[in-house]
Amino acid sequence: MSRIEEYKKKKDKRAQIFSLILLVIASGILIYSEVVGRDLHLSFINGNEPSLYLEKQWVKRELSDRLIFNVYENDLIQCSPDGIKRISQKGEEIWHQTYSMYLPKLVVSEPYLAVGEEGGKKIYVLNDRGLVYQVATEEPIEYFSINSKGFLSVIGETKDGHRIKVYDAQGKDLGIDRNTFIEDAGYPLSAIVSDNGFHMPISYLNPDTKGLKSNLIFLDLGEDGILKEDLIEFAIEKENTIFPGMYYLQNNSLAVLGDDRILWIDKNNNVKEEILSNHIKAIPWNIEYRRNLSTYLVLALGEELPGKQGEAYGSVVFYSMEGNKKHVFDAQGDITYLYGDDNMVIVGVNRTFYGLDTRGKEIFKYTALKDIDEVIPLKNGNKVALISKDSVDLMEIKR
Repeated sequence: MSRIEEYKKKKDKRAQIFSLILLVIASGILIYSEVVGRDLHLSFINGNEPSLYLEKQWVKRELSDRLIFNVYENDLIQCSPDGIKRISQKGEEIWHQTYSMYLPKLVVSEPYLAVGEEGGKKIYVLNDRGLVYQVATEEPIEYFSINSKGFLSVIGETKDGHRIKVYDAQGKDLGIDRNTFIEDAGYPLSAIVSDNGFHMPISYLNPDTKGLKSNLIFLDLGEDGILKEDLIEFAIEKENTIFPGMYYLQNNSLAVLGDDRILWIDKNNNVKEEILSNHIKAIPWNIEYRRNLSTYLVLALGEELPGKQGEAYGSVVFYSMEGNKKHVFDAQGDITYLYGDDNMVIVGVNRTFYGLDTRGKEIFKYTALKDIDEVIPLKNGNKVALISKDSVDLMEIKR
């Protein structure tokens, strides 16, 4: 046999071996997909673009459980009807607090957390070490909020109206006891305390016979508050609109979100009003339950309002703390999920999720093979918690 023929024979043999290896790998992938396909994440379809890759299964879930999850620093918070606990990335329990609730509600405003339930009469406030204080209310709870300094505001339901109370970071009753009647003031939708503890805006909805009317009442919780009637610093009244959500930004200005407008109220009580050109498709789900979006506001927009010329359907708009539009991201689809914090924005279009920086630039794109309930970034900026019906997975952002 000549050297050329011998070389060709060896080359053919190597090709056969290489083909066999590829066949074994392909078979392994098919078998793996068949066995654990429902837990397989489709991060490989994005080529060399940054995406999410499974690091580990953080928590295994049952379809029938009533667990809710959130991220605290770089750990996981698991809240159930029986109690709340903090779980490290290694799966170790850092602290836990027991209670008994049917449908607990969790509010996170780092470094504080609060857990209670609608209709209940107890609220537990925790921080990085566990329980700080607990509050027992006289009235059934309708709403509660915690700020980053540990101030807790509570709306309770009375026989003919509502009662609003405030507690400081040690659980001490501050003596704010605002009682209103539905026939006079309407229904309080939310009440939050500013980070410095000096102000508390309350949003009321008054279903007047002539149409809807919203009232924003601003209480002065500082030393000068006692000099003002009912502690009221000032008030705003708007007709034919609803203000269900509001939160403070880092510069002590307040963003009040309505169904057709946004109010920007600075620390000097100057009011700037923007009448929207689009329906609001999505507000970050964590505004009410995780108040760590403080350096900007982000909204997902739906269709244009009649007679208005606005942004394209599916646009994600970034506002500055002063209420100016700064950046726009086009999701090119029907937005089904929106999350925002001071480091990252997550936009979901069905099973495809985009991670954006605070200027609307894409950090990663990820498509899942199963339905995903939530995608929550960790504080370290390179990992996220992927929450589905059957597990919470720790995912890493990489190419």
